[in-house]
Amino acid sequence: MRKLHLALLAAALVTGPALAQTPAPAPANAPAATAPAAGTVKAVQPGLLEVAGPRVNEVMAAGIRTITATPGKGGRSIHVHSVWGDSYYGWPKNVKPLAFTIEIGKPAGGATVNAPGYTEANKADYKAAFDAIVPHAIAFTKASRNWSETGMPAGR
Repeated sequence: MRKLHLALLAAALVTGPALAQTPAPAPANAPAATAPAAGTVKAVQPGLLEVAGPRVNEVMAAGIRTITATPGKGGRSIHVHSVWGDSYYGWPKNVKPLAFTIEIGKPAGGATVNAPGYTEANKADYKAAFDAIVPHAIAFTKASRNWSETGMPAGR
């Protein structure tokens, strides 16, 4: 009987964290994901939530932990960190490089968005950056997740 309890405990420990780290995928035709009921999105600069808020919910739903964008010359200026790995890439050709960070889990169950150079005057530039980078980051994260779970690239 004691061996059975230990086996069940071991099985619960092995499967529990794996299930917790792998959220169920959203249906392909589902509307944009919404933040968890207990979660909050905190924008450090006034007005930034209006620009980044809807995209932050998508980042949360995709399992991304952080997106850090830095306006550097050449190289890989965008870093995406998720439980399935890290991705690095450069800025899209027609998007102005701007510094920002999206951190999921700060505060617990929520997210923080920080864009030190954000002003009302460059609001459109930041919206264009979020609209270009977030879907790309989600696609890379989806491919990384698929690779780690199946050993195959996404779409195969």
